[in-house]
Amino acid sequence: MTTIDQLIGDLLLKHNCVIIPSFGGFVAKPVSAQIDYQKGTMLPPGKSLLFNRQLINNDGLLVNELSQANNISFDQASEEVNDKISSWNNTLKNGGRIEIDRVGNLFFDEERNMCFEQDRFFNLLLESFGLGKVHFLVEEDVQIVERKIETTLVYEASKAKEEAQEVKVPITSAPLVEPATIELVEEAPIIEINAPKRKKEDPNIIEHPAARARYAWRYVAAVCILPIAFYSVWIPMKTDVLESGIISFNDFNPFHSSPDGSYEKRGLTKETSLVKADEISLEDEIAKLDADKKNYSYKFDDDTYIQVEIPEAEKVELSENIEKKPEVPENSETFNASAMNFIVGCFGDKTNADNLVAKLKANGLEGRICDNKNGLHRVTAGSAISIESYQEIKAQAEGLGLRGWKLN
Repeated sequence: MTTIDQLIGDLLLKHNCVIIPSFGGFVAKPVSAQIDYQKGTMLPPGKSLLFNRQLINNDGLLVNELSQANNISFDQASEEVNDKISSWNNTLKNGGRIEIDRVGNLFFDEERNMCFEQDRFFNLLLESFGLGKVHFLVEEDVQIVERKIETTLVYEASKAKEEAQEVKVPITSAPLVEPATIELVEEAPIIEINAPKRKKEDPNIIEHPAARARYAWRYVAAVCILPIAFYSVWIPMKTDVLESGIISFNDFNPFHSSPDGSYEKRGLTKETSLVKADEISLEDEIAKLDADKKNYSYKFDDDTYIQVEIPEAEKVELSENIEKKPEVPENSETFNASAMNFIVGCFGDKTNADNLVAKLKANGLEGRICDNKNGLHRVTAGSAISIESYQEIKAQAEGLGLRGWKLN
C-alpha cells in the first residue's frame, strides 16, 4: 500500500507544485550546479523546495494519485488525506517534527511559525539521476598523499632490509619488487585541480601510430582552414566583389594590383550641320486668318503666345482676296469678345481640355472652353470686364499652379 509520504516524493519528481489540501503546498524550483570552493565539492543540478502555508486549495492531484495507487475511490482517498493532515497538526502542536521521505522536515519554531528543512541527500531532479557530489583535490592534498606514499615506501624498504639481515640473506643489487599501490577510497569520484607537472617523457617509449595519424590530421585541417579564413576577410575588404558582384582569379592574388583607368578624349568623326527649319512669318499667319478677326495669338514659343492686333487695312485686303469661311465651334459655349479671359491652356485633344475645365470648376473657377483656334481648344479660367475681377481670377488660377495669358 502506497503511503501519502511516498506519493508526495513521487509527485515532486514529476511536478513542480504539490498541494496538500487545507495544510499547504510544496513548490519546487530548478537550480543549476553549484561549487563550494571552501569544502572543495561540486553539487549537481537539482530542485530547491519551498513550503507555502497559503496553498490550501485542493487541486485533486494528491487525492487522485492516492486513489489510483491504492485502487480505492476518490472519497476514500480524500478521507485518508484528511486523517493524515489531522495527525500532522497534532504532531506540530505537541512540538514534534514531520518527516516526509525524500522531501524534508516540517516543524514549528519558537514563535510558532511553520519551518521547512529540505532533504539534502536526495535529488528530486530526474535529469540529474545518478549524479552525486564530486570532491576536488587541491595541490596541498596531492602533496600530503605523495608524502604518505613516500613514507610508506621507505618504511617497507627498511623493514625488508631488517628482515634480510636477520635471515642473513645476502643483499643483491637486484631491483626490489615494486610495492603495492595504496588506493584511497572516497565517497565520490575525485577530480584533480592543479595537478603536478608531468615528468619528462621516457625516450624508450614508442608512440602508437594511431596517435601520429591523429596529430597529422590536425595539421591538415589547419592548412585547409587558414586560407579560407584569410580570403574570407581579404576578398570583401580589398576587392569590389560586393559592389560589382563579379569575382575573378586576380582577386585571389594578394600581390596583384589593378592599373588605374585612363581616358582619352576623342573627336567627332562626322561633321554635323544645323539646318534651320522654315519659319512662317507673322504676315503669312495673319493671311491665313478670317477677315472678321481683330486679334491674333502669335506663337512666340511653346509656352508663350503674343496678342497681335490686326489693322483695319489688312482686314480689307484679306476680305477681298480670301474667301471668308465661317468657323463653327465644336461646343455650344460662347464668350463675350469685349471681356478679358485668362487663358490657362490650349489643347489639340478636346479630352485634355475637358479635364482642365473640370479641375478649374472643382476649385471654384468658371472654367470653360472659350473657342477652337487652328485646331486648338483654348481653356479660360474665367472672364471679367474689370481689371480687378480679372486680377482675382488670375491670382486664383496661379494659386493652383496654372500660368496663362489675357485674351480680350
